[in-house]
Amino acid sequence: MTRHAAALTALEEAARQAGAVETARREEFAREIFRLETERRQAYRRLSFLSALVAADAGAPDREASRAAQRDAAADELEWDEIDASRAVALDALEPLADAVHDERVLEAAERADEGGDRAAGLLLALSAFEARFEQARGGATLAQAFDRHMPETPLVDF
Repeated sequence: MTRHAAALTALEEAARQAGAVETARREEFAREIFRLETERRQAYRRLSFLSALVAADAGAPDREASRAAQRDAAADELEWDEIDASRAVALDALEPLADAVHDERVLEAAERADEGGDRAAGLLLALSAFEARFEQARGGATLAQAFDRHMPETPLVDF
């Protein structure tokens, strides 16, 4: 092997190693970006879901009407036009969260106090507890996954 060949072999090996490091880093970044995208998507879905429940409760005169309105709002958010047995169980798990949303509105109206932080914590705990019950009722499917819709690929047609 000549000196030129040895130098070229060393450079080729260095290029391969640099390529492997780059590929590994790109894969690591892709996993991290996917994780961050998932967290963002789930956070916005939770926000949208709780916002729909709060809006549904706003016009309810009492606890029972609030539960019914929030149940309907949850089904609408999940795009559940028909409620089968498994969906009914999942919506039944909503009751403690619906009560927490209603109670918060009643307390806020009664007190008109500025205790948003403590109240927010209570609602977020109720939301997390609902998500756990929802997951159990749906056999492991999370609330965030319930919002996912499979969109079949549309073939491209060239005219």
